[in-house]
Amino acid sequence: MPRSRPTEIEFVDVDDARLLAAAAALTDRGEGWINLEPIVDEEHQPMQAGPFAFLAGPSHDIPTVTWMPGRHQPGGETKPTTVGLQHAAGPRVARTLAASGLPLPEQWRVTQDHPRRGLVASVPAAVADPRSVLEWLLRAAASVCTVTTTGRWRAAVHDGRTG
Repeated sequence: MPRSRPTEIEFVDVDDARLLAAAAALTDRGEGWINLEPIVDEEHQPMQAGPFAFLAGPSHDIPTVTWMPGRHQPGGETKPTTVGLQHAAGPRVARTLAASGLPLPEQWRVTQDHPRRGLVASVPAAVADPRSVLEWLLRAAASVCTVTTTGRWRAAVHDGRTG
């Protein structure tokens, strides 16, 4: 059975009530995910890659952030929240972010930091407040974005349900 279509939300600030309500609902259910991207005007869109671009791998001049709440386990335990950042900032973006004043928050654990696949981190449930996590992710994405943005963001909220 196919998954339901995502709900799109455009917003300016992490305190957007619709964004936070969506994150809270996913957190309560322990399923689904949110993909977020900065909005870029057409004149600032990156050039389309040539026919052999697949050899170089993906280029994420416009970064994509993914936030996935921790899954609820039998017995009441909740798995860590997982976050990701696809970017074009090169290898070891966690170090790049730290050098620019955006170190990963304490207790977050990097599980992947790869130039093509991006940065993935695990956030323990005890420190996985959606607003704080999303705020850091948006700041990180803005700092590695290589094109001019509008200052607005687009969130695609996937509820994780089928049908």
